[in-house]
Amino acid sequence: HSHGLWIAPNIYAGQAAALACKPLVVSPRGMISPGALQFSTVKKRVMWKAWQEPAYRKAAAWHATSAAEADEIRAFGIRGPIAIIPNGIDLPGVVAVHSRHKGQRTVLFLSRLHPKKGLPNLIEAWRRIAPQRLDWQLVVAGPDEGGHRRELEALVMSNNVPRVKFAAAVYGSEKDSLLADADLFVLPTQSENFGISVAEALAAGVPAIVTTGAPWQGLGVERCGWWIEQGVEPLHDALRNATALSASERSAMGLRGREWMQRDFGWEAIGRDMRDLYLWLSKQGPCPRFVDRVSASSTAP
Repeated sequence: HSHGLWIAPNIYAGQAAALACKPLVVSPRGMISPGALQFSTVKKRVMWKAWQEPAYRKAAAWHATSAAEADEIRAFGIRGPIAIIPNGIDLPGVVAVHSRHKGQRTVLFLSRLHPKKGLPNLIEAWRRIAPQRLDWQLVVAGPDEGGHRRELEALVMSNNVPRVKFAAAVYGSEKDSLLADADLFVLPTQSENFGISVAEALAAGVPAIVTTGAPWQGLGVERCGWWIEQGVEPLHDALRNATALSASERSAMGLRGREWMQRDFGWEAIGRDMRDLYLWLSKQGPCPRFVDRVSASSTAP
């Protein structure tokens, strides 16, 4: 089971599976989404033709974490079976406290600081709404990639955007504490195969605002957040509506999100589905219901 593309270990995994005559499962992890393919496009096309495609040509199945990612895999030219199994989530021991007595409320972004995450749009949307929400702050936390944090800090300073705090990557109990203190989570991404940070926020009882760049349409169905179009205006509108809710309304949304994560994204169900996929590929079980089978040979542009 190989995770990702464009690095040597993915090629070695495909070669090893072929030599051992064993079925190969490939999880692209969002690396062939339109947004991801915009970066280093020529290098990726060369690598695919020269090394990656020959290693993955006989993959027994591909694994997508959402229906949207399955569509991206098909658009890339893959015609073999695709299993749609979401990522699992551990429910944190802490739950966000949405108290009406909090002095400072927090809109939290918690993910990689990368150009595809749409953070300039978030900063502009926040600039517009901040003067009307004096008891709210924006916290941007996560590992910096390619110096993008410096660009964002310069944007904040040049536009005099108030109450924006930047934090480095956090893990373990530090991340749990940051989520527990959040009142609202936002991911304005251009492209995401799943968005594990969204699941983590919901599991902590934090309502979420997520753009259509990530496959989280269930936010509206489960009444625990907003699934919005990309751009400054939709972000501004969602932030205005979300911050205007009472603490008890946001708390109820957060609890619905946590229940959703526990019901549909718990590791027991995810592990069972992955086991069933492996059993089918090793001819020890039937084809699972979540597998989309296409018999034509795999090709890619």
